[in-house]
Amino acid sequence: MILKRYFFLLTFIILYNHLQSQHLDFYREDLSFTIKNNHFYVNGDYYFCNNGKDSINQVLFYPFPTDSLYGTVDSIIIIDLKTHLNLDFNTGKDGVYFIVKLNPYGANKYNIQYRHKLLGNKAEYILLTTKQWRKPFEQVNYKLIVDDTINIKSISFKPDSLSTTNNKTTYIWHKENFMPDNNMIIVFK
Repeated sequence: MILKRYFFLLTFIILYNHLQSQHLDFYREDLSFTIKNNHFYVNGDYYFCNNGKDSINQVLFYPFPTDSLYGTVDSIIIIDLKTHLNLDFNTGKDGVYFIVKLNPYGANKYNIQYRHKLLGNKAEYILLTTKQWRKPFEQVNYKLIVDDTINIKSISFKPDSLSTTNNKTTYIWHKENFMPDNNMIIVFK
């Protein structure tokens, strides 16, 4: 296990130095959030493309929020949706590292799922790291689903629509050319 962590760290350092010369583009995400049983569930598809003539084999860091109201993150799954294989990842202090592989001028999407223990009445998904890509998302689609036993007090982004069916409320967001100015923060009771 220690050898695996050193491998990922070494790979990350080497590949990070090539980040500026590569043409990796993170352009879209489709996410579904659920709050239930004192946990925040995230299930998302993340879209990447290679705008260059060289193959990309790059380690990415996927962050988790830290706050006194959040417990541990578990049940992490990362799937390459082209090969349908579960990817290896390395857990860091505040997130996970995984490798994105793209052919020249190729595209791929990855599914990432996890469960975050909630110790209070707040859930959060990190969006501010989008600024590190130096360009807005071309498109995002977010969905929050909660049972009618959960009372949403505030959400950092106003939903485009909401509906209630079978004792569940679904909040929907669709944005284009989206550069977030804060994280998705959900306060509930």
